[in-house]
Amino acid sequence: HCLLSERLKEQISQKDVRQPMDDYLQSVLREDKLSKMLALDARFFLTDHNLNYTDKMSMACGVETRVPFLDLNLVSFAATISSEMRQRGSIGKWILKKAMEGVLPHDIIYRPKSGFGAPVETWLRDENIEFISDALSRASLVKTGVFCPIEVDKMYKGVRAGRTDCVYPLFSVVCIQLWCLAHSVAN
Repeated sequence: HCLLSERLKEQISQKDVRQPMDDYLQSVLREDKLSKMLALDARFFLTDHNLNYTDKMSMACGVETRVPFLDLNLVSFAATISSEMRQRGSIGKWILKKAMEGVLPHDIIYRPKSGFGAPVETWLRDENIEFISDALSRASLVKTGVFCPIEVDKMYKGVRAGRTDCVYPLFSVVCIQLWCLAHSVAN
């Protein structure tokens, strides 16, 4: 079942929502799959997700951050590196890791990737976090008109009971709901 409200599904169906990504893929000069994946990642995920979060969280704490690997000269140079130098088998960032051998300890260079995740599942299961249950209430969902209240309720109950593994999509719903509710109050 779709989480979107019927009204929103109708509006979206009138547009080709994949068009920006398709247009961008057509502009990618390299043909190999890794280069296309990295180009998509840089254009959409990195800019719309990672860099956005880093910027907002650092500003919220009054911390100035820099992203040294996004230096324009370094990015331009990295774009010229062949896919074989970027990834060898299951080893990503191969050339960077090879360049750092002798500078950093081997166990640092080749350690498994570890994320920095927020305790989203704990937040969604905690009954005391009132703003989450308010944002996902039937009244709020009807007010914004973005999501189908019945489907969101099923997801929320499933997550709370530990039956459903859709924590991040549900958290996205919460964030969109909170934005819509704040925006409707502001207008």
